[in-house]
Amino acid sequence: MDRKALLAKIEAFLQQPEATVQALLDMLQEQQGGVGLVPRILSRRPEAFVPAAVQSRALYQNPRAINAKTAELAAVAASAALMCEHCLEAHMRAAQRKGASQDEILDVILVAGAIAESSTLSVALRKFRQMERKLEQ
Repeated sequence: MDRKALLAKIEAFLQQPEATVQALLDMLQEQQGGVGLVPRILSRRPEAFVPAAVQSRALYQNPRAINAKTAELAAVAASAALMCEHCLEAHMRAAQRKGASQDEILDVILVAGAIAESSTLSVALRKFRQMERKLEQ
């Protein structure tokens, strides 16, 4: 997109933010079969919603170095590790829509779980070791 076209789109947003928000919400509804809580609430503030929607589309729909399915599988793994149930449900559905099999989704969940467990143990055992050292002094 050339500079003039980009500036025209930005100007259109500034002139009619509600129309831009509605167009983005319609796109999410069509692509995802619904609009999640985060975009629904953020849409009340176009200045927050529009950049978030643009970033989300770039990251999940059009990543640069990986395909969209792999991006969604990464989102599944992160959602699992962070224990975000709503994110996990949304990204598992999206991964399936982008061609991920149940086995692929299960694999990334298992890997994420192993990393989350290892991270928990690593932090806790370091603190445990610090406690031992203090007791030895």
